[in-house]
Amino acid sequence: MYDVLEIYREEFYRCIKCGSCQPVCPTYIETRDESMVARGRLALSEAVVEGRLGLTDGLMDRVSKCLSCMACSESCPTGVDVVKLLTAVRSQVVEDKGLDPISKVVLRVILKNNRLLSFTAKLMGLSVRLYNFLPSYGIFGRIIPFVRNGIKRVVPPFGGRHLRKGLPEVLKVEKPKMRVAFYTGCMTDMVYQDVGRGVISVLKKLNIEIVLPQGQVCCGAPAYYMGDRKTATELAKSNIEVFKDLKVDAIINCCATCGTMLKEVYPLLLDKDAKGVSDKTVDIQKFIADRLEIFKIRNPKSEILNPVRVTYHDPCHLKRGQGVVSAPREILKSIPGIEYVEMKDADRCCGGSGTFSLKYYDFSMAIGKYKAEKIRESGADIVATDCPSCQMQLTDILNRYGVKAKVVHTVQLLAGSLS
Repeated sequence: MYDVLEIYREEFYRCIKCGSCQPVCPTYIETRDESMVARGRLALSEAVVEGRLGLTDGLMDRVSKCLSCMACSESCPTGVDVVKLLTAVRSQVVEDKGLDPISKVVLRVILKNNRLLSFTAKLMGLSVRLYNFLPSYGIFGRIIPFVRNGIKRVVPPFGGRHLRKGLPEVLKVEKPKMRVAFYTGCMTDMVYQDVGRGVISVLKKLNIEIVLPQGQVCCGAPAYYMGDRKTATELAKSNIEVFKDLKVDAIINCCATCGTMLKEVYPLLLDKDAKGVSDKTVDIQKFIADRLEIFKIRNPKSEILNPVRVTYHDPCHLKRGQGVVSAPREILKSIPGIEYVEMKDADRCCGGSGTFSLKYYDFSMAIGKYKAEKIRESGADIVATDCPSCQMQLTDILNRYGVKAKVVHTVQLLAGSLS
């Protein structure tokens, strides 16, 4: 008997195999393979629960290629939480067969130790510089990874000065209106520090005191979505311990995936123990939009020639994971000098999904091509989003498919308009 899957036995049976998931599933749209859509994956998983199928390599190949975009659950008439169920399948595999050696080191050693994580980021930074230096043609074009048709993958600069290391634990302001904690997440701390600085700048404009707990660790998303529930739970406990006793009005985050982990997944892992942190967690865009009138950004009398055209990409874990949709659009429309344009299918997954684009690069690029074309059609100069994984993926696919648009976090545009 598979203990992890048995917990969700009845939930597997809630899938009525109606096919509502087919038109919205990026992996099915790309492959037209019934086993690569939610109802197919769940049918295979049911067979495992009933003992008709083992945890085979074929099953795991199909389950591991789910992007966890939640589009299927959004369209499901019976409300099946597909991501939760497929994550349970992965968890059962890890429990029965263990992790491969590399994943075991990354998830159970590096992610749990901030010093090791920092050191690994610096090594990656050196690797990225070497990667960018090497030509994408000749022998190097054949041996270095992620080169297709002479085009290399665009990789962000890892290994710079970490955001939290350069700042005090409490950023004070005079007569603060609120006090919030800032959960930076790994990517904002180690790679996209400008986004973190933008968050801090905007919060200061709101006259809000900011706490940057130095003890915070990875949210646990890589472990959770790869099926290492044990590590994800340990990381969740560590973060809850850090944040639970802070006297703050909210816990701010600027990463869609981190926010969904703290707000939605931690209660699944730790039940009521996560409530204090979960209830206070809020995405920076929603937090700002609720207070947008304070900025009084828009001057109706001003006429700005040649405004910058900006569109927005909905991260799956923000729109479907947390229900944040209008906030970023309200912010972008309020910024002087911006002409907001809505792209078609703004909420369609870009194909990044964290480690998915590393493990299945060509598949990821094929899925991302649709998004690149929609951005091209929008005529936007800038694509705003709220997820480091999406930011990384969008930058790469736009470069690969020749779309001249810059990718930024929404808060960077707002912070720039307030400086």
